[in-house]
Amino acid sequence: MNWANTLTRPLTWMGIGAVIVGGAVWAQNSNRSLPQRDAATLQLTPALTSTTGGPSVSPNAMEETFVTLSDHASKAVVHITSDTRGLVNDPGNQGMTMGGEGSGFIYRNDGWIVTNEHVVEGKSNVRVILADGRELLGKVTAANDPQLDLAVVKIDATGLDTLEFAPEKWVRPGQYAIAVGAPFGLENSVTIGHVSAISRQGMINDPRTGVARGYTGMIQTDASINPGNSGGPLIDIEGKVIGINTSIYSTTGGNNGIGFAIPSRVVKEVVDELITKGKFDRGLLGVVPRDLKPFEKKEKGVSSGALLTEVPDDSGAYKAGIRTGDIVVKVNNNEVADELDLRIAAYRHSPGETVTVTYLRGKDTKTASVKLGTPTDLEQPQQAPQLSPRLPEPDGDGFFRLPFGQDDGSAPRQSQPGAKPKLGVAVQNLDATLRTQFKLGADVQGVVVLTVEPGGFASKLGVKPGDILKSIDDKPIRSVADVSAAMEKVGWGDQIALAFDRYSNGTKSAYTTIVPFNR
Repeated sequence: MNWANTLTRPLTWMGIGAVIVGGAVWAQNSNRSLPQRDAATLQLTPALTSTTGGPSVSPNAMEETFVTLSDHASKAVVHITSDTRGLVNDPGNQGMTMGGEGSGFIYRNDGWIVTNEHVVEGKSNVRVILADGRELLGKVTAANDPQLDLAVVKIDATGLDTLEFAPEKWVRPGQYAIAVGAPFGLENSVTIGHVSAISRQGMINDPRTGVARGYTGMIQTDASINPGNSGGPLIDIEGKVIGINTSIYSTTGGNNGIGFAIPSRVVKEVVDELITKGKFDRGLLGVVPRDLKPFEKKEKGVSSGALLTEVPDDSGAYKAGIRTGDIVVKVNNNEVADELDLRIAAYRHSPGETVTVTYLRGKDTKTASVKLGTPTDLEQPQQAPQLSPRLPEPDGDGFFRLPFGQDDGSAPRQSQPGAKPKLGVAVQNLDATLRTQFKLGADVQGVVVLTVEPGGFASKLGVKPGDILKSIDDKPIRSVADVSAAMEKVGWGDQIALAFDRYSNGTKSAYTTIVPFNR
């Protein structure tokens, strides 16, 4: 992936159709009070009041709340599969084809359903199983954007139960989070947890499609999410959708209590356009933004904004006078509270349109008219990172296990007869996104280590994420293909000389070590 509107920190884990770790209304400044919540749309059991005057909730009341929420949400959640055999009006008798399986939820009562694109990848039609047991043919409209793992499915039905999106930005760590979906095909499964964190971001390698998907602003939750939950809703205590369950962090392929959901502020922006226009296009500002850290806000005397970590000289933003280090605070008349707001600003406009960007440079406030570019014109082709020495394998709904872990079934264990020795790293050709993540200068070239298998050969020898592989047995490493070619020749009992560079605060340290592939 190139710099343009990509993630600032690719993630190194993979989940329900993705790995780890850009809404509907413009964000408020972070120093403003949170929006007042509307009255609950559900008739929930009220909390009791303690004898000391403080609020408390009885166990029975809390249980009834979750039962009511689960019943409410389950009516609008659907199971999606690629098997359309036997359905009426299956165009071209598509039938069973290799593809995804997951969940979705009914967004409009006239049959519009929201899901992840990786669930319906490459499909024009899917089977939709409603909560009442009906099985209908669904027509797919996908965003077709590597940074937006979203799609809508239209079924021929009306009067359906629906779920609505929560008020914008009403998501805080610690609040209840409820995931509903069809994990492992088990329909109407409900799991309850909390929002663990917000604003997680990263990149997912999809070996099935050859697409490297980018994710930003993700909601982290400990509500149990497993393969098949993809595309299903993550709801709050009022039964409103705060995100779309998309990925998990796992070294084993199972749930470790770390799941991720695309925030509803992104989902609504995209799906509304897919429904009204039948497609989604986004303009490209040509910047790499990130959130300001608390100390940076204090130092710079600002309460909100998106800090630009990179503005390449061939981007529309650069040509308009915007530079690295500037802080964007407004696009047109809409305030930018964080980096996700800035990305959403581009989502709302098409390539070729011009937007007015207000930004801070030092103590000066400046404006610039930026002509938005086209992602396909300015970004490198969205090809999947070539993870080496082995790729994770997709499960039924595109669930990708990490390329490491003793219990990872995605490749033969190194101790198994016939299995080739593995170095124990996942690598990718260096690009602008990875330069930002690992703080590598423009002069650094080669292949960067993304992840290191715990307990593997590379780990034992001190290799770390961010290291640059330079050579294997004195053969220069310039691409991932070079790594694969070198490792193909290695057998058990062999030794290789591994050379790599490590950069810290702009200083390079060179290392050469011998890797003995002993069982």
